[in-house]
Amino acid sequence: AELGLQDTVALIKKNEKPVVLTILRGSESMELTVDKSQIVMETVTWEMKENHTGYIAVSQFIDNTSEQFNEALTSLTEEGMTSLIIDLRDNGGGLLTACLDMVSRFVPDEKLIVYTEDKKGNRTEYNSDSVDVIDLPVVLLVNENSASASEIMTGCLKDYGIATIVGETTYGKGIVQNIMPLPDGSAVKMTVSKYYTPNGSNIHEVGITPDVTVEMSDEEWAAAQDDPAKDTQLHEAYQILAGQKQQ
Repeated sequence: AELGLQDTVALIKKNEKPVVLTILRGSESMELTVDKSQIVMETVTWEMKENHTGYIAVSQFIDNTSEQFNEALTSLTEEGMTSLIIDLRDNGGGLLTACLDMVSRFVPDEKLIVYTEDKKGNRTEYNSDSVDVIDLPVVLLVNENSASASEIMTGCLKDYGIATIVGETTYGKGIVQNIMPLPDGSAVKMTVSKYYTPNGSNIHEVGITPDVTVEMSDEEWAAAQDDPAKDTQLHEAYQILAGQKQQ
């Protein structure tokens, strides 16, 4: 069976011992031994843009994302970053722990980041665990495919006025689910609680509304992947940050 990249990585990760891969190049084959500890998925990319504006794109939240995010912040700070764009467009979410670590870089220590509440009203709070807070003008880019952990980050930074949110209303996935195994080997997903932003906004089936709405069609989004000059959401982020620097 043909496997995609993520399925292949998942299979290798399941094996405690090194895995032997047979690589076919043209008519020649070769064997390569891979240890799962060698697999590092790059979920964060960054570069310095115009006017000392740092740009960090996060594709998903996995176990090493916060480490990569911190590396990006350190690198850009050393380069003289004076403002920051965080791009969470098409980021479907992932691990809450990675998200909390990253949000803690912007929210003062012990301040509320997000909370969950079950149908009985029992509330669980997740607070910042910050050592070194980044204090710069920030714009967060989101679209209709920004979901779950992306929405937790967006909702928190919006509620506290730490970032200006630009783009489209996010997906609206803000529930905590438990998987309950059944005797026949199947399982049922049960929703046990919902996520709420610090101001008490329910994320699920609502999403986060941007501070500045800039809509892009699928065609415009595709064109922007080849030509950043056509990225109207990114252009708006530049304009907002330039305005803040002049104030």
